[in-house]
Amino acid sequence: MLTVLVVLVLSLAAGPGAVADPGLVVGDGAPVAPGATVRAQMGCEEPTTAPATGPGVTGGPWERDPEGHQPWAVFSTITVAPDAAPGPVTVTATCGDRPLTATLTVADTGSGSTTTRLLAGAGILLAVVAAMVLLQRRRRGTSTR
Repeated sequence: MLTVLVVLVLSLAAGPGAVADPGLVVGDGAPVAPGATVRAQMGCEEPTTAPATGPGVTGGPWERDPEGHQPWAVFSTITVAPDAAPGPVTVTATCGDRPLTATLTVADTGSGSTTTRLLAGAGILLAVVAAMVLLQRRRRGTSTR
């Protein structure tokens, strides 16, 4: 409901004619993790719509409110691929013949490759063992004098 109000306020601020086409809204603006889903909403009274698409994202079918509320609005779920690259993604959907776009930000999970993490862990372990060996030698060298 809040998304609908935001779209309407922005549409009114955009000037005349904008209310007839509220556009496409994907999520709430927060970055979306790879593999997650996010809700999308589009202002479209046309009977034919195409699912939302974009690099690394797949949209489900658009559905209207079953109780008939907001007859101009359709809703869908967009899934971000588990291997989607972090950063902004342009999501496109069509209402009749009109393409509508929105930007979705794929979150940077900070996870490197498994090989990189294993090598980093092995490097830290090697440094700890080397420090222990040096300390042990130093203790032995001081105790014999």
